[in-house]
Amino acid sequence: MLIRIISLGLFFLMPFVVQAKEIQYNHNSITVSEVKEKVVFSVVSPNKIPADWTLEIKTYPSKEKENFSHFRLHYMDRNDTKMMVGIEQSPRHLLYDDVRGSSNVEQVDINGIEGYFSEWGNIGEFDDQGQISGGLLSWKQDGTYIVMDSTRITKEMMVEIAKSMKAVK
Repeated sequence: MLIRIISLGLFFLMPFVVQAKEIQYNHNSITVSEVKEKVVFSVVSPNKIPADWTLEIKTYPSKEKENFSHFRLHYMDRNDTKMMVGIEQSPRHLLYDDVRGSSNVEQVDINGIEGYFSEWGNIGEFDDQGQISGGLLSWKQDGTYIVMDSTRITKEMMVEIAKSMKAVK
């Protein structure tokens, strides 16, 4: 528990950027603003992320250029070698019900919205206490179903990122 508290404290001390202004995209990725123009649902994006993370956006179907059924934000480490967190968004519940119905699910509050967190059973990185980090976090915001996943950051960090998610104007 102490390690999780320290991790959360360090997370808040990391330099943050406002994603809409300064995020560094990688691999010639489409931008969040461009995605917003090519979907029929609300797009939300975190306002606070660590300054050294980069973003690549994956759209689906992958060959489609104009009308995306859903997409994923892939936030990568500074070396672009490890995905720190993925955030999938869709107008329908692709994985939302799977997380919500999981046997080890915990209800969490995301700015007054009911969210569901399910920790990994046997994957993820181990912290100093031998606990596996990350899991799946799902909620519905502004009519959009969102599923966040990570094997690298704590549940607390995932919830803080989720709380910073705002609709893209």
